Amino acid sequence: MTIERKKICVGKGYWIKALLSLCLAAPLALAHDSEHQHWDDRWDPVPAGERLKFRIGAFIIDRIDTTARLDSQQFPVGTLFDLEDDFAVDSREQVGRLDGFYRFSPKHRLEWSYYRSRRSGSALAIREITIGDPDNPMGGFVIPKDAQVNTTWDFDLFKLGYDYSFLNKRRYEMFIGAGLNLRSMKISIAYQATLGSRAASASFDATQWVPLPTATIGGRWNLTRKLQANFSYDLFYLQFQDYSGQYQEVLLSLEHNTFKHVGIGAGIDLGNLNLRAKTDDFRGEFDSRVAGIFAYLKFYL
Repeated sequence: MTIERKKICVGKGYWIKALLSLCLAAPLALAHDSEHQHWDDRWDPVPAGERLKFRIGAFIIDRIDTTARLDSQQFPVGTLFDLEDDFAVDSREQVGRLDGFYRFSPKHRLEWSYYRSRRSGSALAIREITIGDPDNPMGGFVIPKDAQVNTTWDFDLFKLGYDYSFLNKRRYEMFIGAGLNLRSMKISIAYQATLGSRAASASFDATQWVPLPTATIGGRWNLTRKLQANFSYDLFYLQFQDYSGQYQEVLLSLEHNTFKHVGIGAGIDLGNLNLRAKTDDFRGEFDSRVAGIFAYLKFYL
């Protein structure tokens, strides 16, 4: 049987454009600066315009595409399924989001981010789907075709990082950094079906805390006295004990300092996570692609 799978358009084109933007940002910024600066003059001798910043707003996720496979502890025998296509889990969502940073010198700052996702769905199975190892009474089951399947998929994302501004002028800034992207993921899949004259049901529940160390490159460009463009690119590749995978995220935004300590902003956020895990409680794979708009108020000092 051939299974057609829908793919969203967060693919190579997005990442190529994002990487080109990152590669061109620094040369363009320097080209627009009318003064030739020496390498030793990388920081303005004036206090930073934003030492402390909070961004509070809504992350409007326009497209989510999530595939997963849940295996036994010994063998990769589970079926690869699509949460949105197979189980009708929400493919769009609006969540609250908090970001910000504290700059304790022109060169150094700490940044943070947090948001949470709560998605669910209910659908009739269009094919048989194996969860775990059905040959092990405690290790899995098979969802029969036409069974009623109820699914929830939740996660919380915490990010804490350190950035070093190797170039920081009033007009522009470039930085590199490192941090920890900590995700709490919880999945619940339950089905009910009638097989002949008897009823059948089973469920699967798992919760995992996944620490993902990340590297960051980013910057800002003050287009005018009040209008500012920002970008950041987060990347990690992990091969450690029970986990392996990679993560990429691009955030591009425009901010307007409307009032003395209050402004508004909006941007786009593109993310891609591929994760493989083998722990005492969980074995399987997880792939998620997210594209959304971030609109917010910012408070700064």
